[in-house]
Amino acid sequence: MEPVRIGILGCGKVSHQYLPNLVRSSVMDVAAVADVDTDVAKRVADQYRIPRVAAPDELLADDSIAIVLNLTPITAHVDVTRAALAAGKHVYSEKPLATSVTEAQDLITEAARRGLSLACAPDTMLGSGFQATWAALAEGRIGRPLSATAVMLRSSLAAPSLYTDGPTPFFDMAPYYLSALVNLFGPAVRVSGAARTWTAEGRPEERPMGAPISVSGVVEFASGAVANVGLVWGISHRSEVPVVQVYGTDGAIALPNPNNFGDAAYVRMHGERDWSELPGSRQGGAWPRNQRGLGVAEMVLALWEGRAPRASAELACHVVDLIASLVRSAKGGERVELATTCHPSSPIPASARERLLA
Repeated sequence: MEPVRIGILGCGKVSHQYLPNLVRSSVMDVAAVADVDTDVAKRVADQYRIPRVAAPDELLADDSIAIVLNLTPITAHVDVTRAALAAGKHVYSEKPLATSVTEAQDLITEAARRGLSLACAPDTMLGSGFQATWAALAEGRIGRPLSATAVMLRSSLAAPSLYTDGPTPFFDMAPYYLSALVNLFGPAVRVSGAARTWTAEGRPEERPMGAPISVSGVVEFASGAVANVGLVWGISHRSEVPVVQVYGTDGAIALPNPNNFGDAAYVRMHGERDWSELPGSRQGGAWPRNQRGLGVAEMVLALWEGRAPRASAELACHVVDLIASLVRSAKGGERVELATTCHPSSPIPASARERLLA
């Protein structure tokens, strides 16, 4: 198969997470980059030796480009994806797919109507840590999965100007944790949520205003499992503190940060004191720590094989539903039934992962 030509819309910080992997992949050819700031796009093109800098409209009009990688800000995701689909392009979008279930569903409907593929980050679930955990759960390594804990603790907001619109912080970070849980447990059916906005003095406001920076909830899955979820900004530690653990009838698995790719997972049977590394969960030393773009490469493979990509829009839409439902529950104080479902795909073989980014 010939490499698939892709174009990148959006040349901000996240593009530098993707491009080192995209330009070395054997299954794709980065043909052009575009940004509303042409100077930024030129610097990115020069740094990664990309042959063409185009205006956004010019990139969409290029018939030789098959896939558009949407790396624009969250507020632009829907409009850019819709325009790319209208131009006849397959689309891989940064998370979230949208900030409302209706918009996410409309994008999926439009892609299907046009016979196009639509996929969405995060692709960290394709990394070795989560893939090994996925396989271990399927094999019954810790018995029947019963529950999980997924908590993210972060320091004060690095860019508060981006987080002043309602639940934007949650839409930004929750996809990592919720996508991991959905891939492990399957679709969710209902949620209960609570939210707080904290002042600079560390006290919760009596009447929260602005963007909530502490969102917690309980997620119930169709499989019968239940997860406790919490995303909180405001700790004194500078680095992110991630906690993702799955508990089964026989033991527990501690997963790596869902914002990373190849960190190890650990398993401990009930009654044991020590954790042991889950075989196959730590990526090989020759692999880069950052593998963003793996989902785009897997999308190319899915197009060749005539199937949906593993980082599917259906799954991303369900995650949007989860986030919106938790926020709605936090505001109204009631359990919320989800309106969507999804069908997580099977684990990706290690050999396929190596091929895609080799």
